[in-house]
Amino acid sequence: MQTENTSVASDVYSLVTDKIIELLEAGTIPWHKPWTDAGLPRNLISKRPYRGINHLLLNAMGFSQNQFLTWKQLKTIGGSVKKGEKGILVVFNKMIEQQKEGETKIEKKSFLRYYKVFNVAQCNDIPSAFIPPSEQRDHEPLYECEQIIEGMADCPLIRHEDDEAHYVPALDYINMPHLSSFDSSPDYYGTLFHELIHSTGHQKRIGRKEVYENPHYGTEMYSLEELVAEMGSCYLKSHTGIPIAELENNAAYIRDWLEVFKGDKRIVVMAASRAQQAVEYILKVTEVKGEPEVVVLEVGE
Repeated sequence: MQTENTSVASDVYSLVTDKIIELLEAGTIPWHKPWTDAGLPRNLISKRPYRGINHLLLNAMGFSQNQFLTWKQLKTIGGSVKKGEKGILVVFNKMIEQQKEGETKIEKKSFLRYYKVFNVAQCNDIPSAFIPPSEQRDHEPLYECEQIIEGMADCPLIRHEDDEAHYVPALDYINMPHLSSFDSSPDYYGTLFHELIHSTGHQKRIGRKEVYENPHYGTEMYSLEELVAEMGSCYLKSHTGIPIAELENNAAYIRDWLEVFKGDKRIVVMAASRAQQAVEYILKVTEVKGEPEVVVLEVGE
């Protein structure tokens, strides 16, 4: 017995992964898209931010304002979708109660579902009271970066001993080139954030075997951890207000990532989840853990 039909018309993992692959093959790395001016992706009505893989998918759309809402929400406030515009994929986990035939025990299982949202730029007649002003940042991004580093619990030692950026799990330290050797201060902090994300994988912190087992370059474990670190770095850069400039695509890396994605279509969702967990560890975010994303859009799916 099931409380509701659990069948899903499309494989959600395939939908998400195919979109990421489409962007990569077009020469765009979605987690490298600039989104500071657009703000963090949020629901226009509930004001709640989208997280994990949804954060990446919505940022990759390149809208000038990262404000989204469902068709039902839009209808509620008197708006409409512009002709020819299509909804954007958003995924969430939903708990379903199941009871096997002949058994009395009811089990709860998590199913990945999806729905569609629209950016405010895709809509007509949204009342001006609902549209927030463009986000103005009057703080110094470098100061914000230093605050993150200083506030990280059990932050690894950061050295400047040679001309390479790397994290050493066995000794739990990060080496960085000197700030003066980078093209800009944001480049320095973006690289440092990448290494900080790696350090959260140490066994005394979150613990990711892709870090403490020290896999070889090019393996699936290595590729997954590099993807987690890149995505986590961009989350932190977005948090501090650093504009994420377009980077030159590393053809070899993209080729490797595409092969991994096509081999396991859950890899993007998995990496996004791990990157989010690492960032929340660094930022000491605890209040949002365990909340299903579906609550973002209770007024209309």
